[in-house]
Amino acid sequence: MQPEMAASRTNKVGDLAVRISSECVAFRLRVMNRAISRIYDEALRPFGLRIAQLNTLVVVMETGGITPNELSNRMHMDASTVSRNVERMCNNGWLQLLCLEDARSHQIQITAKGKRLLKEVGPAWNKAQSDTQELIGKQVMKSVFKGAQRIDETSE
Repeated sequence: MQPEMAASRTNKVGDLAVRISSECVAFRLRVMNRAISRIYDEALRPFGLRIAQLNTLVVVMETGGITPNELSNRMHMDASTVSRNVERMCNNGWLQLLCLEDARSHQIQITAKGKRLLKEVGPAWNKAQSDTQELIGKQVMKSVFKGAQRIDETSE
């Protein structure tokens, strides 16, 4: 390959990299997710809880009990991540696993300790919510909610 062709290809690849880093929705959402998760995780740290675990507690509480597969689908998480999170939360006494008639699965339920934890973290969660809104703005938060709602509607 001639040097000018190699330089031209390099420039095109470089231009593409710049465009992806500045325009890629997935990249930007991951950056936002990490920054926002850090806010919530910091607020929840005194309770020994991370935001993904709090979200799991909330879903289990809302449903009154859920199978791991249903939880994975509802939270848009892979089964192995759900399994690890649920195992840690059971070890902390926040969740429990109940056998179902179908021995291939079980139901995840929130414990009394998990319900108390939910109540205790309310003020910290509210602070993280406010801090997040301050960081990204009210309009962006509304757009995030709309986008999440559309995803939920299309995955039902």
